[in-house]
Amino acid sequence: MSLVATEATRFNAVVKYEQEASVGICRDVVTVYEAGAKTYPIGTVLGRTFVATSVTPTAAAGNTGTGSIGTVTATGKAQRGTYTIRIIKAASNAGDFTVSDPTGAVTGYGTVAVAYSNQIAFTLADGATDFVVGDSWTVEVVGDYKYKQVEATATDGSAVARAIYISANDGSFSTSTIAATTDTSVIALVRGAAIVGKETLTYGASIDTTAEKTKLYSELEAIGIICRSQIGSFPVVA
Repeated sequence: MSLVATEATRFNAVVKYEQEASVGICRDVVTVYEAGAKTYPIGTVLGRTFVATSVTPTAAAGNTGTGSIGTVTATGKAQRGTYTIRIIKAASNAGDFTVSDPTGAVTGYGTVAVAYSNQIAFTLADGATDFVVGDSWTVEVVGDYKYKQVEATATDGSAVARAIYISANDGSFSTSTIAATTDTSVIALVRGAAIVGKETLTYGASIDTTAEKTKLYSELEAIGIICRSQIGSFPVVA
């Protein structure tokens, strides 16, 4: 059997259904980056981390408090876009605030003069004039998402399954060798509707318990990629 035939067989074993496969609506070209060289067979499950190129905080023009936010950094779990920090409780030389992500969802609560870290990290310092309820800041986060083989032990955001590798960037649907510390473009399933075979997926060695595998399947299903065993017994409805 030729290599092409072998890889085609592998792809068909992994991806059992993909909506509008001919136009690739479930696929994207993504950038992978690994600390050490890795081999990606078709079906490698990928996590995602965020690499910021700039993080810019801006105080709202009408703020009453004179404290400052200082340097803000983005963690690997950050999202591209604009975060909002808003004072929700005023206090003398203190106060409480919320942080909302670029989708508008509240991702955490913090206290003035206490270090905060959840997607973004900073310390909101107290000033001569106390903050009042409604004082706010925006934080513009610019950067790129990079993918890597998912590992349960990762702390940079890539412990969450976000995609499945299906092809080198040339569309050959072949195994890729990923060089260490090198940005490499590949093609991945990043959304559904799609159905894949559970037993055909490849993931990091730290995903070695039933609970961790169930978590991985649930994360893929959250983006529309359904994981099934004995896939032949499930009818596909057009």
